[in-house]
Amino acid sequence: MNNNMHKFFYLLVLIHTGFTGSLFAQKQITNKGQYWARYYGKYKLSPNWGVNLEIDDRRFFKDNRQANWVLPRVTINRKLGEGWDVGLGFTYYNSSNPADPSKPIAVTVPELRPHQELNYTQKIKKLSISQRFRIEERWTHNATTSELTAGYSFKGRFRYQLQLNYLLIDPMDDVGALSVKTSDEIMLNLGRSIVQNTFDQNRAYVGLNYGLNKNFQVELGYMDYFQERSSGTQYYHYKIARLTIYHTINFYKKHSLKN
Repeated sequence: MNNNMHKFFYLLVLIHTGFTGSLFAQKQITNKGQYWARYYGKYKLSPNWGVNLEIDDRRFFKDNRQANWVLPRVTINRKLGEGWDVGLGFTYYNSSNPADPSKPIAVTVPELRPHQELNYTQKIKKLSISQRFRIEERWTHNATTSELTAGYSFKGRFRYQLQLNYLLIDPMDDVGALSVKTSDEIMLNLGRSIVQNTFDQNRAYVGLNYGLNKNFQVELGYMDYFQERSSGTQYYHYKIARLTIYHTINFYKKHSLKN
């Protein structure tokens, strides 16, 4: 293994263990297992404009009970040059309550979530380093433990994600390309109503991405997901298997070929 590979895997271990290790020291942690199945569409409209579409079904392993739906998350992106781009988007999000897979779903709570983001990507040979800064405005439907009630509650959230992607196998075309990906994302709650839980959650992820062809990739990974509850002293710890299908369509090249 060369020096660059040593550095890459060292960073992977730091990202995966650095933040979450401190949370393990906290008490009152509830452990749960989930699997997420995700479609991620990347639609290129021009050299500078694109649309990303995410649909995500999140379920507990126990009884295959649904936990959340991301249906959908849409982001319009504009390239700024030299690795930078900005995005504006919206997510329709559903939570199945209670968050206990041993109990039946009593109420499904929708959330309306606009977001704005700034992204930066740089490449160093086979290593790609990406950073994402995202602000979300979260409008969550008011609800009791058994039914929706009138109105919405608002709070904001800041998200920062650092992602590393290293190409292990680089074929002549996209078929058979294999890369290892690791990321860490921290989320902080914003707003006057936030008292005990400024920290919201942290997600550490590692996965393998395989190129089926130039339009489709499949990725399988594992995520450690810590979420602080409103009390500020209790945490959920989710151990998550995630499957993602990436689908890329280059509309502007198809259009130019037809003309």
